[in-house]
Amino acid sequence: MRRVPSIIVSQIMVILYSLALTFLPGEVYWIIVTLFFITYMAIIMFMNIRRVRLSISSEDAQYVRSGRQIIRVDPRKAMELIQEDRALNEEIREQMKFTMIPLISLPIVFILYYAYQTYVTPHYIGSSDPIIRFLGNLAMFEIFFLVPLAINRAYMRGRNISVVQPIMDYMITDRGIQGSGVLIKFPLEDQSIVIRCNRARKFIEILREQQNPMGGKMSFRQRLYMEVKDLERAVEAIRRYGKANIQCS
Repeated sequence: MRRVPSIIVSQIMVILYSLALTFLPGEVYWIIVTLFFITYMAIIMFMNIRRVRLSISSEDAQYVRSGRQIIRVDPRKAMELIQEDRALNEEIREQMKFTMIPLISLPIVFILYYAYQTYVTPHYIGSSDPIIRFLGNLAMFEIFFLVPLAINRAYMRGRNISVVQPIMDYMITDRGIQGSGVLIKFPLEDQSIVIRCNRARKFIEILREQQNPMGGKMSFRQRLYMEVKDLERAVEAIRRYGKANIQCS
């Protein structure tokens, strides 16, 4: 799910739970707050599962799998090849700085939530005006979305962010590339995708770049690790069936 729809979903959830806190009896206050956290986690899980399922069970995925299989790599073999790539460790360490942002923001969010409950909530929770109660509840729930968003944007401002994702289970056919989290149909029509290979490190990399709204660039690199003999066959297939100008080093 892209950024705009995810923001819309979160705001709908905030509004609905704010209305519930405003108009339902006070005895169910903590039940509603607990349900909010459960719903929040469920939505995150659903979005991640949906993304993976689309790459596995969609019509395009079935189309790619129906082609003549050229290469198939299972998770065990992929892990063996990944462990041989020593340079990947350094890339992952750099990536961890970015992926740790949600964990860093979590204690800040709960500190602000506790402070809000202690110093702000008592001033509006007993108000006879439902609009005041609604706005107070709305601000409380927004802490869980706006604070992490602000921290994330502050960190990303002007930075070039690179995310590496080794694909653990995939196949390449004469109709495309399909695996957990990756799906590309041949011939390659998306001109924003760059495919390149590294013979020394035994992988093919699918690179997608986009502008960071806070400045700089964000690049997503999906890695298909394979044996050298398979690498040459994969490069040939991508050039022949994908009509892509794959760059090798």
